Amino acid sequence: MTLPYYQLVAILVIIVLLLLGAWSGRKFIFRRRHLKPSEPDTLLSQSPTEKSNVDESQILRTYFRGLSYVIANETDKAVAEFVKVAQVNTTTAEIYLALGQLFRNTGELERAIRVHRDILLRPNLPEDVRRQTFFEIGLDYKKAGFFDRACRTFEEIVEKEPKNQAARRELSALYIGMREWEKALDLCRDLPATQDETSILAHLTTEVAKAAEQAGDRKKALSLFKKAVELNENCIDTLLHYGDFLLNDNQVQKALEIWEKAFLINPEFTTQIVDRIMKLPVAEREGRIEEFFLRHRGDYGRIKAFNLAYIEWQIKSGRLQEARIQLQDQLRQKRAGRKLFNLTKQLILAAEPEAAAKDENSDLIRSLLTADFRFEKNYHCQKCGYRLDQITWRCPRCSSWDSIFPR
Repeated sequence: MTLPYYQLVAILVIIVLLLLGAWSGRKFIFRRRHLKPSEPDTLLSQSPTEKSNVDESQILRTYFRGLSYVIANETDKAVAEFVKVAQVNTTTAEIYLALGQLFRNTGELERAIRVHRDILLRPNLPEDVRRQTFFEIGLDYKKAGFFDRACRTFEEIVEKEPKNQAARRELSALYIGMREWEKALDLCRDLPATQDETSILAHLTTEVAKAAEQAGDRKKALSLFKKAVELNENCIDTLLHYGDFLLNDNQVQKALEIWEKAFLINPEFTTQIVDRIMKLPVAEREGRIEEFFLRHRGDYGRIKAFNLAYIEWQIKSGRLQEARIQLQDQLRQKRAGRKLFNLTKQLILAAEPEAAAKDENSDLIRSLLTADFRFEKNYHCQKCGYRLDQITWRCPRCSSWDSIFPR
């Protein structure tokens, strides 16, 4: 398991400090613990029985062994080496902070929490170390799945340190996971306005706007949708739902313009846009979808998502022969997924009553059987590879925004 960069840096800093202490003639005082075989290793909770001076070079060798294991990604061996040092050098809280991070990284969450709690019990603990330890406990709770405890921990940190950006980010991520959109938005507003943060703000503002619309506060919803567009005019999530809002407000032409903009930004989401046009009143949608496909086919006809949406519309509108030709073209590529299989099935079922279509359907079935089918889910995360059936704007696995696309 690869250690996060900040953990490696923390360990390096500790080693540098210890080396400087050794060079300046500082002596390390160590405590030897005697444990019965049946007693658990509590690291900090047991009192030492003997003090002795230990060869500093031996301790430094232990540190360097631990560091080499960290660099080699042999985390378990690194933990073992740092435990050795922690057992004898009980005076340096930073060592235990690094050790607790290693425990958390290797999944030993109970030990990580215990080590960090023991640090807080120390008398005369420097305030900066206390704050960092409290933050580490919040991370321990989060990784252990104790989200309520993690929230309370980070809320307490933010209350005491309103400008603590790391704690605000962690708390905001927890609120997002719990779909507490407005709380998350309040926290994110004060973070540095990087491109990523601005994009997240647009998504959160959109979610709060949707909630306001559902609650009947259309004035607030409209204001928030406009704000989300100002934050990130290329956010597909915002544009799609802003168009929905305008359609519900009977502003059909404005809704179509917003969806057209979303399509031009990313044609991969053709299906989501066409589905929305299909919801227009019959008189409004008559001819619009056909015009949409004919207008964009020259520029975007090579995009798979565009073609599959076009085939689906042809089947639904009864243009089976045209859909059959398009499907054959897709199947000739010898790569097919769940969406293409379902469209082929829809076409065969729709054409079943037509006697003249039997031969064409037989050819389609043969093409289907010779294609390399992969029955994977329709969407995937480009960052971590996570697959899912429905579109979402934040990956459930890696928490990346705007990384989910059709396969």
